[in-house]
Amino acid sequence: MRFRVRRRSAVPPALSGKLAADELVTAVAQTTQGPVLVCTRRALWRVVGDDADPLGWDRVAKAKLDAGRLTITATVEVEVWADGTSMVRDAEPVEYRFAQSTKVTDQVHARVRRSVAASRYLPWPGCGAWVALRRVPGRDGLHPQVRLDPGADPAAPGFTDAVAAVVAELRGARPTGVTGADD
Repeated sequence: MRFRVRRRSAVPPALSGKLAADELVTAVAQTTQGPVLVCTRRALWRVVGDDADPLGWDRVAKAKLDAGRLTITATVEVEVWADGTSMVRDAEPVEYRFAQSTKVTDQVHARVRRSVAASRYLPWPGCGAWVALRRVPGRDGLHPQVRLDPGADPAAPGFTDAVAAVVAELRGARPTGVTGADD
């Protein structure tokens, strides 16, 4: 019986010393535009030359694969409330192309899905948003994240209380107050 050993892509030298001791590399792929994408348990790393920048899985809003193109929409934190709730907006999507099939796309989808423990859309006059409980790499527990709709005004009357009620519902607690525009 003959066994084939599949050669794995090497981890770029730019990541040397940047990965935590327990950070497992799960996939590596060269894009056609130049950057190397490296998936780990904690982040998607974009490596260009000697630079390596991580994008934590909790910061990926959307990942879409279409015809060999992986489009990543990251979030940008705009505010953190006193209770630790993170208010975010979508950044411009970034597209990566691959010359061949790669495990990076599967890993991105799996890691992003695992980072969201629960979510619900909160329609609100002047400020709709996705409210989610997310797993943040390297931190215990679930952390609330509010992903604002484009043009949403987080200062809309009642929005803060509505978010708190949705977070309580997602955590399984008994909700108090309003939970949506229909209430």
